[in-house]
Amino acid sequence: MRPGLSAAVLLAALLGGMASASPAPATPAVLVHLCYENSEIAPWRFRDRSGLNFLMLEAVARESNVRFVYHARPWRRCQDDLRAGRVDGAFGMSYTPERASFAVYPGGIHPDPARRMFEGGYVLVRRAGTPVHLEGGRIRGLSGPIGAEPSHSIALDLARAGYEVDDGSPGPEALLRKLKAGRLGAAAVGTDQAHNLRRDDPALFDGLEVLPVPLVEKPYFLVFSRPFVRSRPVLAERLWEAIATVRESPGYQAALAEARGRQAPASAEPRP
Repeated sequence: MRPGLSAAVLLAALLGGMASASPAPATPAVLVHLCYENSEIAPWRFRDRSGLNFLMLEAVARESNVRFVYHARPWRRCQDDLRAGRVDGAFGMSYTPERASFAVYPGGIHPDPARRMFEGGYVLVRRAGTPVHLEGGRIRGLSGPIGAEPSHSIALDLARAGYEVDDGSPGPEALLRKLKAGRLGAAAVGTDQAHNLRRDDPALFDGLEVLPVPLVEKPYFLVFSRPFVRSRPVLAERLWEAIATVRESPGYQAALAEARGRQAPASAEPRP
């Protein structure tokens, strides 16, 4: 759900404070092209370019004298564009060793969580009554592959851990339907996606259970292409520092608390 009016007012106050604290820039704003996944994940981003990610980035842009140009892409294409240098950066990206071969994170190959945009993760969904569970950091009781969305970090994480992964579902709804049809042993779904789907389309969870312990939690970053960092290393560092400043500001924290308060928790109880 989109942040309400009070969140917008708080962020406007934040932007005003930044503008008044910094002298007017003597040079035109630098254009920075960013891609992002073209799916809605409340409260972070919506197709109309509202949501907490865009609120944060616009505050960062004002603080840093840049203008972000946004490009919505399927996630795989966004990563391909970043790899090829067709965009300067991407946002909402978690760390994997594979991505570090083409994406530059704040802190390099050991990303600095203090300069994250936000934290998120994944939960494991099973059919009601099946023995799938988490034990000792491993997924037990599987009778089939684990489903995950294509090009998402969890698919790489699970494959690296030795699990059979089915990443043929284009979105979380298709993933849950495939699980209900018995074609998967379990499904890894984004925590926020599970919250939102449970609230907006509870029938999707008929006969399913969300395990109460998260499968994984991780930070998500603004990352840059290698050519961008080579050509503008100081600007990249300034943007990452501005993200940390905005994220911890009272205005942003109030907007985050308001948005989080509107989300219903993902329940571990099955729907009959």
